[in-house]
Amino acid sequence: MTFSHATALEEALARQRQLTEELRTVVDHMPHGLLVLEPGGVVRHINAAAARMLKLPRHLAMGRPLGALVDFDPLVAQVFHTGEGYTDRERTISTPTLQLQVLDTAVPVKAEDGRVLSVVNTFREIEAVRRLAGRIAGNHARYTFDSIVGRSPVLREVIAAAQKAAQGSASILLLGESGTGKEVFAQAIHNASARSDGPFIAINCAALPRDLIESELFGHAPGAFTGARREGSPGKFEAASGGTLFLDELSELPLDIQAKLLRVLQEREVVRLGETQARPLDVRIIAASNRDLLAMVERREFRPDLYYRSHAIALTLPPLRARTQDIALLAQYFLDRHYARLGRPAQALPPDLLAHLMRYDWPGNVRELENALDRLVHLSDGSRLEAQTLSWLAPSAARAGAAHGDAAAPRARSLREMEVEAITQALRQHQYNVTRAAQALGIAKPTLYARLRRHGIALQRPLAPQGPRG
Repeated sequence: MTFSHATALEEALARQRQLTEELRTVVDHMPHGLLVLEPGGVVRHINAAAARMLKLPRHLAMGRPLGALVDFDPLVAQVFHTGEGYTDRERTISTPTLQLQVLDTAVPVKAEDGRVLSVVNTFREIEAVRRLAGRIAGNHARYTFDSIVGRSPVLREVIAAAQKAAQGSASILLLGESGTGKEVFAQAIHNASARSDGPFIAINCAALPRDLIESELFGHAPGAFTGARREGSPGKFEAASGGTLFLDELSELPLDIQAKLLRVLQEREVVRLGETQARPLDVRIIAASNRDLLAMVERREFRPDLYYRSHAIALTLPPLRARTQDIALLAQYFLDRHYARLGRPAQALPPDLLAHLMRYDWPGNVRELENALDRLVHLSDGSRLEAQTLSWLAPSAARAGAAHGDAAAPRARSLREMEVEAITQALRQHQYNVTRAAQALGIAKPTLYARLRRHGIALQRPLAPQGPRG
């Protein structure tokens, strides 16, 4: 062998050693578990992530059958017999020594005659996959307690209580009228908690189709019902694992779903629709309602056990009419934000316009105020903000009278109050028959149901008699 040939051989061997070392580094530092198995399930290679997840010492695992190292059935061994691999098969491993949920993939390496020479098995922890998917899908909380605008004592008191509650792990119930900022508080609590790095998933219980509520919340097995995903699907509870699940409008859940929700809260585990296996959960629940849940319990429209379970910490958010000193701060804040979105220079709120805002009761609370300022910015002519642009905001007669020194001025009812009265009267006149009440009001039946939910009006149907309780 000539000197040049020897040099070339040495260089080729050096490149081969470098390539081998690079491949070993990539394999050992990848975040997913990786096994290379020979016939008989013998471990040829196991990377650091696989050893950590399976709780195996790497130096003792090499050269031994995987089945002799773990106390569960390694499905990957079947690939040697069938020659067929699989991709992202969801698997839950629950043994006395191991609790693991993974997405499992096995790829056979075959000879020219079709024999399986080895199997490359990779697996990922489902919780890590969900966290990544949640970040991509936007399942995170944007608001903090610093995002909440207002200085009124009643608001600061609720914020202080929420900040204390954020440090614990108990379920939280947020109560208050529509538009008071319950989801903002829920996000702020999440971001101030030890779960801030986990997902924040919000779900509106009233918006879920009746026949899909259970699968949306708890997940479903493959083919559990017509239209179900072939590979099955986790529910919102599993998706929120390690973080916070916000259940808005909790009062709208049907009673049978309330019973299943109660079990999840008590047992800290969930069973997918169509399965019998329970999956452990690590999730904090923040629920919200704009209805009087205790009154619903008395009317048997809400389960008392779920009420007390979700009522561990209850925070009532004040309506805007109870914190009128915050109206100026909120109005200017929304004004600045809307101008910024339009790329126009901000303006100060004129005194006459602020006075007009202060005389209104704001039944829609902060959300209604924000929408009013949005309309004001878009509809005002020129550079001056005109109060008449918001003339549709009828001032409270009590406040208007007080402003003019007339304490005896009659109080004008808001449109919301008049609508509630009209709906209640129609229901009573027709013995709470929704169809007839809707006809009397001149609206469609689904519209009436929507108004009932919006105003928190319950149908006072006769209750079935119950026997004595032991």
